[in-house]
Amino acid sequence: MNIHSFFILKKSGACIYNKNFTNEIDYNVNLITPFFSAIFSFSEKIISRDLEVLEMGGLRFVFEIKDDFIFVLLSDSTASILFVNTRLDKIADIFFKKFPDTEKIQDYQEIEDKEFDQMVDSIIEGEEEIFKERALYDKMINLFKDLIFQNEIIGAAVLATNGNIIYSSLPNEILLRSLKELEIRFMTGAVELPELFYSLDDGRKVFSKYVKIPWKIDNFLIVLLFDKNVPLGMAEINLHKVSKQTINLI
Repeated sequence: MNIHSFFILKKSGACIYNKNFTNEIDYNVNLITPFFSAIFSFSEKIISRDLEVLEMGGLRFVFEIKDDFIFVLLSDSTASILFVNTRLDKIADIFFKKFPDTEKIQDYQEIEDKEFDQMVDSIIEGEEEIFKERALYDKMINLFKDLIFQNEIIGAAVLATNGNIIYSSLPNEILLRSLKELEIRFMTGAVELPELFYSLDDGRKVFSKYVKIPWKIDNFLIVLLFDKNVPLGMAEINLHKVSKQTINLI
């Protein structure tokens, strides 16, 4: 679920900034940017719509157009689209603050700025958000680890509503399904839908609940994985108990 690369293009197609976060994807920036330009030209002229997401071969390009610039993140297709979109928004904001006179940026110019590099890295890793809420997140993580130790649950995850994974001990396929659930909640306007439940083929039960903390802007989706032998009623009771414990963490 990695974010691999970031690009800033001018609408002319010129790439003025690019940065890699992993070594997993090998590409030539001089070849990939004309591809973006061609795709955007097709999108605007043929279907008269801006391109937002493009998926191919297990990878996903996410685009954000602001003024004369196109911001692009390349990630695995399994990465949370909510998280990727919030990264793009934040990077675009700091770009315009860092370089307010964008008319001076020429098509042939490639931005080299160590401070901007560090700001981009911090946003991609979610460092600032985690640092601001470190005390709360540590308490949440300890709570779920204790529940697992006490055999009340066999796995859990805490997902911020921006798609950030605060904590997870879930198997990867369940985590991906939970991230997709969060995306669907947003797309359908059902973010605050109280809770959802489904059973796995082996009888294990997965419960998820939207938790709204009164003093926080960003809220959470908690996901609990129960053993197949735990009755539905008991699992639901534990879900409500855990959500109350989470809300009371100060």
